[in-house]
Amino acid sequence: MYFSRNKHILSTSLMAAALINIISAMIGGLVRIIVNRSASLAPDMADSITWRIQTGVSAMQLILVCGVFWFAFRKLNRYINAVSDDDRAEMGRLQEEVFGDKLPALSADAIKRLLQIWAVILIGVEFVYDITSSLYREFMMQLFAIELLTGGLLNGGFTVLYNSTHGFKYLGMLIAILLGIMMTGIFLNDRPLKIVAGVLTVLFLIAFAVFQMNTISIFGRSIGVVWTSVIFHATETIGLFTVAIYMRTHYSGV
Repeated sequence: MYFSRNKHILSTSLMAAALINIISAMIGGLVRIIVNRSASLAPDMADSITWRIQTGVSAMQLILVCGVFWFAFRKLNRYINAVSDDDRAEMGRLQEEVFGDKLPALSADAIKRLLQIWAVILIGVEFVYDITSSLYREFMMQLFAIELLTGGLLNGGFTVLYNSTHGFKYLGMLIAILLGIMMTGIFLNDRPLKIVAGVLTVLFLIAFAVFQMNTISIFGRSIGVVWTSVIFHATETIGLFTVAIYMRTHYSGV
């Protein structure tokens, strides 16, 4: 059984999740600029107020994404259950005969599988990412305390260590998102999606292994830019939204 052209359940869900991520990232950025305005050498995540607010934003983000996929699965099951199990295969064959080349790109069952994959990534793996981010913060704060005691900060030791290890914080979640894009490309037999996943992987590895932290000034405050962080957050926000738009415009009913 295939959905009609106007039932873009998968792409709409990904767009909604990406918009939630974008808003969360914007709130997180504003919090860092407004709340933590000290001249401390410690990273922003060392500020307890900033960290608590960002933790709350992350929790709300996860709840909202859960709501998006809950609504999507409910809607999907309603469409699927409208046709009995015995009639679905027959309806699929009838649709293939009637619509031919205008047939939606994927069957309802295939869309459901993809929706499950993305739900695991954007809910399950995201939850693991939030937990490991908290553990990473504790690890870095312990190192920062050691650096203060030993005077290593005077030689920029903590900055180098922070930049060289920060990519590990994003590695699991980024791999999950890129696998989601790759799996979607495999389901749709779409080469551009597969290429995008590969290019983003290479860019992240280059940023992880080669690029150093750069400093920019915003509103009179110096901010360290870690390029692995830039690539990750761009992928889970603008990148995910762009993938959803691409799917919606290039494939019927997805």
